[in-house]
Amino acid sequence: MKHIHALALPFILVGALAACVPVVPESTATASATPSPTATIASPTPTPTPTVEPLSIPDCLTLLPLAVARDNFSASTELLGEPAASDFQGREDVATIRVVLSNASSSRVCYWGVPNSDGLFFVTVAFINPGQRAALESDLAAAGYAQTTTGTVTAYELDGMNEVSSLGFTHLFTGDAWIHVDGSSIAFSGVIAAQVLDAMRAANPTLGL
Repeated sequence: MKHIHALALPFILVGALAACVPVVPESTATASATPSPTATIASPTPTPTPTVEPLSIPDCLTLLPLAVARDNFSASTELLGEPAASDFQGREDVATIRVVLSNASSSRVCYWGVPNSDGLFFVTVAFINPGQRAALESDLAAAGYAQTTTGTVTAYELDGMNEVSSLGFTHLFTGDAWIHVDGSSIAFSGVIAAQVLDAMRAANPTLGL
């Protein structure tokens, strides 16, 4: 009987040890899925609207100093007035001149002459758009004005006569500026128009007139 007990003891110990081994529980956690990154759509940057720098038109005596007017026209020359663009008539048979001048976004008309006489001339400056410029250039060319271009400036000129005296007309176009001199000859109107152009360039140094 002692032998039987000695053999049975190891089996009992092995069974007890087996019962003490911890059971590892099965994992029930499910790996969380990593969220896909959301694509961010960048809003397009709006294209800035280009701003058009307004044309500055100086007063009549800055456009044409009195001394220059007297040197080139008459020692008795005076600035006689500044009529509204809508009232300007001029002495040219080109209707587009009055239409464009009346509708220009900004303009100045200077009326010069010798008081109590028939001696007079007009200086006109206006800020016009490309369509107005094209219409004017087309009608001036059709009316027989001679065209010349120097650098950025296109000129149209015409000599004429009326029942009182000789006439001369000069039109200068550069950028959005239109300079018009209605005078006694193109020799005179050309000189005055050049003076006015210099004054406009000084007043608008960034516009490349």
